[in-house]
Amino acid sequence: MEKEFLKNLPGQPGVYLMKDKSNRIIYVGKALRLKSRVSSYFTRPSPDPKTRVLVGKVKKIDLIVTANETEALILENNLIKKHQPRYNIILKDDKRYPFIRVSTATEPYPRILITRDRKNDGNMYFGPYTSVRSLRNIFRMISRLFPLKKCSKKLELKSRSGLFAKPCGKVCLNFQLKQCLAVCRGNIDPDAYRKMLGQVVLFLQGRNGELIRKLEQEMQQCSDRLDFERAGLVRDRIRAIRDIMEEQRIISSDFRTRDVLAVTEQGNIFNVTMLFIRDGKLLGKNNFFIRNSMDTREEVLNVFIKQYYLTMPFVPEEIIVPFAIEDEVVLEYYFRSRKEFRIRLPADAGEEKLLKMAEENGLAELQNYFMTRQYRDVKKQMAALKKDLHLKREPRVIEGFDISNISGTHSAGSMVRFREGRPDKNEYRRFRIRTVEGADDFRMMAEVVSRRYRRLKEEKKDLPDLVLIDGGKGQLHSALDSLKQLGLVNLPIISLAKKEEEIFLPGVSAPLRLGRSHQGLKLLQQVRDEAHRFGVNYHKKIRAMDFIPAPKGKKRGPS
Repeated sequence: MEKEFLKNLPGQPGVYLMKDKSNRIIYVGKALRLKSRVSSYFTRPSPDPKTRVLVGKVKKIDLIVTANETEALILENNLIKKHQPRYNIILKDDKRYPFIRVSTATEPYPRILITRDRKNDGNMYFGPYTSVRSLRNIFRMISRLFPLKKCSKKLELKSRSGLFAKPCGKVCLNFQLKQCLAVCRGNIDPDAYRKMLGQVVLFLQGRNGELIRKLEQEMQQCSDRLDFERAGLVRDRIRAIRDIMEEQRIISSDFRTRDVLAVTEQGNIFNVTMLFIRDGKLLGKNNFFIRNSMDTREEVLNVFIKQYYLTMPFVPEEIIVPFAIEDEVVLEYYFRSRKEFRIRLPADAGEEKLLKMAEENGLAELQNYFMTRQYRDVKKQMAALKKDLHLKREPRVIEGFDISNISGTHSAGSMVRFREGRPDKNEYRRFRIRTVEGADDFRMMAEVVSRRYRRLKEEKKDLPDLVLIDGGKGQLHSALDSLKQLGLVNLPIISLAKKEEEIFLPGVSAPLRLGRSHQGLKLLQQVRDEAHRFGVNYHKKIRAMDFIPAPKGKKRGPS
């Protein structure tokens, strides 16, 4: 780095973006004083091997000056999530975990939904939940206790009275089961609905003591109005929540809301374990794995706290950590603008015991992670594919495509996604062919591939590490043409011909034969066969729909 550039660096707070010779952002950092922080990378050699490698690749540094360190903290977090720099610690795993979404910003009568797609859309998100089973139990409990709107009908408020421009006269089974207030009838007060929604939010935040106090006030008000039926419903809700609280373990008498964080490591994989304590009760735990990191436990925890809590709608009053955090002061300053908040070390033997419990849970999870046979097999498969297909990185995310049709009729395409060797069924996609008539598998494949990756580009979502096409040279060339038109010439792509299990690679005339016992081939076959199964099922559905006569004036069949 040029001395003149380092000499003229500003002394204000800000963010620095390090770029390589290809002008790609490889690291994003923040500093209270940009001059001293950035210069430190180049004035003395670092004992950290990752930092030495990083400095050797830096060819350009861009700076963004901010008003204070708090602004720099927020900007750093946003830029890391946007650019996914290679040398930053990135909490990627939360994309795979589900959240509970409360659609407060997009619907006049908000619903609660389970989603894996967390967006910055103004809605409230709770999670992520690492256990889908516990998430569904919570979801069912909320549905039973709070009769919120469940259907996806789009309702427009005509006035604050709660009437709709087009009220629906027919109610669904949820209303009969007393699990919905039938807002589609247009006779529900929006303020009363929002009040109940606020109770759901308290429940999701684990603030059950405060929730019970509010419900007791509501029950008393109903009783004073002689609305005994409503008072009885509120009473039953209170009993159910108290039953839940009795099942939870009391671990502190101060009834504070806090998270306990511990970091464990094995090899180059870190596990951040989080214990949730709400109103003095231990509600549960979460584990977050950070893979292939060369950083220290202190750095991992510091980055985790920033990336996790800065995007959460609710933060606890306290976070208990095993060691001091680099950005502790600026984080406390930022969160105190919203509520009382602090990050601190354990203060007594009870908190030390909680921290030890979190560490023991973290070590157990890491041991399970490494001892799982599937993990070991998948690692071998991905390593073998990287080597024999000459890939730049292991194919952790593979997307497979297949075409299904009978002599060009009822044509459909399918796409499946495998992550770490396992089906990611939430990312499966199916396509009804729109632009091709007759039996032309090549053009059909080109259409499906084009539609898939045009959509990913428009939505700025992550591309897979490897694209697998079911077929031979023709299907591969058709898919390649689509990728070239989209400017995705560097996206790794191959095809797998079923008869001889031959692999075709771009620019290579002779097929590659890996051998029937090859670890990587087994993974490719699994992806190919799953794409075929998924596509055939959709193809059968299209055919079946076309045999059923459509209602008068309507078109039959999926779009």
